[in-house]
Amino acid sequence: MNYKEFAISIEVKLAMTKKQKHIRIGFFENFKGENSILISVDIHGLLELEKVFLKLSKNLTDFNFDRLKLLDNKYRINLKAFSDNENLGLLKTSLENYEWRITKEKWGEFREKLTSMYRLGSGGHHYLDSDSKTNNDLQVILSWDEYDIEFWNKTKNE
Repeated sequence: MNYKEFAISIEVKLAMTKKQKHIRIGFFENFKGENSILISVDIHGLLELEKVFLKLSKNLTDFNFDRLKLLDNKYRINLKAFSDNENLGLLKTSLENYEWRITKEKWGEFREKLTSMYRLGSGGHHYLDSDSKTNNDLQVILSWDEYDIEFWNKTKNE
């Protein structure tokens, strides 16, 4: 075992014992059949995102995901959300930046999906489909307790 593999194994063991509260976000080519943004959360991250989606469905006009308290800075993208007049979806706007532009109503639908997940009391995932007319947006998958730190470490090192 080399130093890098050893460091990763220690990080995995620490994460498993501490069960860090987290929100992890990444771009994956051809993931589940399409280029996708995966948002992976534990229950605490799910609840934090639910609050953000609720605010975007009410009066909040934009939100920078860098402001999420539980965002794991090792596994993140530059993502800004907007409450827009139409559902454009999640788009890559430059080499390193993404924008998620959907209506207040769609943010409300997404919040309801998150609420239904924790009310059922178990992990799982939802596709957060924007219903974009142009269908040129990225697929968004919100996953609760399906992708552990080993998955993220493996994909980061590929």
